[in-house]
Amino acid sequence: MDVAKQSTIRGRAADRWHIMRTSKRWQSGIRHAASYVILALGAAFMLFPMLWMISASLKPGWQIFTDPPIWIPQHWEEVRVGSTNRMLNLWRVEIEGQTEKVIEIGLRRYTTVIDAALLQNVIAVPAGELGEAIPTTVGDLTMNVRDWTTNGATRQVVALARGDNDTLVVADVVDLQTAALRMPLDEVNAGGRASPEIGGVEFRGREIETADGVRQIIPIGPESQLTVVGSPEIAAAALLVPVEQLDEAGFAPVGQTELPQFTVEGQDGEFIVLVQESWQPVIDEAEFDAYAFIAPRTQLTDEQTVIVNDVAMQGATYTADTTTTPVIVLVSGTQASIVIPVSQAASLRAAQLGGLTSARGDQLNRIPFRVQDGFSDDGAARSVALVGNPRDLALIVPTASVSEAFDVNPTALSRAMYPQLDFDGYVEALQTKVGETYFPTFFRNSFVLVVLNTIGHVLSCVVVAYAFARLRAPGKSFFFVLLLGTMMLPYPVTLVPVYEIFRDLGMVNTLWPLFLRSFFGNAFLIFMLRQFFTTIPRELEDAARIDGASTLQIIARVIVPLSKPAIATVIIFTFWWTWNSFLEPFIFLSSPDLFPVSVGLNFFNDQYGTIFYDRLIAASVMSMVPMIVLFFFAQRYFIEGIQLTGLKG
Repeated sequence: MDVAKQSTIRGRAADRWHIMRTSKRWQSGIRHAASYVILALGAAFMLFPMLWMISASLKPGWQIFTDPPIWIPQHWEEVRVGSTNRMLNLWRVEIEGQTEKVIEIGLRRYTTVIDAALLQNVIAVPAGELGEAIPTTVGDLTMNVRDWTTNGATRQVVALARGDNDTLVVADVVDLQTAALRMPLDEVNAGGRASPEIGGVEFRGREIETADGVRQIIPIGPESQLTVVGSPEIAAAALLVPVEQLDEAGFAPVGQTELPQFTVEGQDGEFIVLVQESWQPVIDEAEFDAYAFIAPRTQLTDEQTVIVNDVAMQGATYTADTTTTPVIVLVSGTQASIVIPVSQAASLRAAQLGGLTSARGDQLNRIPFRVQDGFSDDGAARSVALVGNPRDLALIVPTASVSEAFDVNPTALSRAMYPQLDFDGYVEALQTKVGETYFPTFFRNSFVLVVLNTIGHVLSCVVVAYAFARLRAPGKSFFFVLLLGTMMLPYPVTLVPVYEIFRDLGMVNTLWPLFLRSFFGNAFLIFMLRQFFTTIPRELEDAARIDGASTLQIIARVIVPLSKPAIATVIIFTFWWTWNSFLEPFIFLSSPDLFPVSVGLNFFNDQYGTIFYDRLIAASVMSMVPMIVLFFFAQRYFIEGIQLTGLKG
């Protein structure tokens, strides 16, 4: 193909591109695409907080604020520990190319040491010639490596000890590779003190007995911590025992590692401690209220420790009217104690003290005790009474039941999880007691207020708006301007006199102040309806009057049926204002059983916001649902009503 023909083809292609680029369709398509992108970004920005809340409400509490964040709700696989309500998390680790699930059964600290017999060359170097110590992996070990620049050459060395005259005794990394090894820190510290000499320099070291004889070592660090893991089946053999019954029995091999061993009073064999933490005896509040009673100390005899549901409690014999009853002392007092018959303490159990941090005070015949509301156990939330005294307990497993155990780097462990929506937050939020009431009560109060305010606004605003739109009266325009002027007054300015009026009427701490004023109209809604009514042809009203209809009949049979979009807008605005109202109910109400959702949610946050994030967010999502549902079902009427009242009249 000649040059002229190629030039012609390129010219035609350029012309086609110019025509396409300058065509109105192409430009319009670009504008539409850009508009959609901008709208999508804006919608995503506006919807992100709501979508985040919905996603967070479907997660367990610990997943809400993790770093890095967990965007998709997931379930962390767990295994029950023995017969307790304690669960251990499962981890995944890669072993010989295969991924296995394991549990943590301990920790081991290691340090890097030098076998003095295998190191020959050391040298004293001025400290100023050495760089900063940087933990570096050399082979399978970690060493604090420094750069030493001398005679224009840089060598990598490790400082072993301090010398004289501001010098450091160092050795080349190459020389250390054959002499360095990693040893458990407890074994190093258990060795006797030694002073090995290398190249005329005396070091502080340790003597360790090994299978090959006594070995002199020099600890050089750094220390590291490895996690000891084992098979999940180990947890099934776990026991819960008091810490004071444990006696140290030294270290012993367990699988491919070593762990501290313990003996337990009254138990044969040696054990490994899985978890050691504080536990608190608890009993369901319903059972406490039904069967617990006050017993004078003079009627309690034969006090001794009793075991109920594997929980050690103070027991006694209660004597009254020649009858004796074995009881458990739940709360001990100086003159009297709260007790419960042993046969009625079916829900007594031990709970982790860490989940009982927001317990409230209560009392039975002036004997105080504490109650934890919203305590989650076996997937159900309930209120439990804290009884007895906290105890340090340990979950232990027999060493003989641990056949597989090995050390892994903590970074090699990953959570054993799978995607799953968790609705426990919603269930537990509805079951959690908030100030002697529950969340469904808050929803009931809000719906009652919404219905009453809606009825009041529709009845009063329709009548007043019709009067301003159609009826003739002297000074009507002045009163209409005066009505609109009331919208300029900030509500907090009128709150004090309104509060005093309802206080003098004896309506404070009742629902009356929250809906009664709606039956006297609303300036904004009256203005909006008045604008809509002016668009309705007068001929329809005149025809109705000729047929003998009264003013109220005209409103009910002509105006209202033609004003459905505007009335729907009134209902939506009323629902919105009432459902989200916080200041008014917060000022007028003091009893939790009268709180609407907005105040109840704030009360829930004050009581549980720092510990039950999942329930708080689930309750927040539930409080949004009615508004979202209402808007989606009534958006057509809402948009139509706004357009008609805003563009006509």
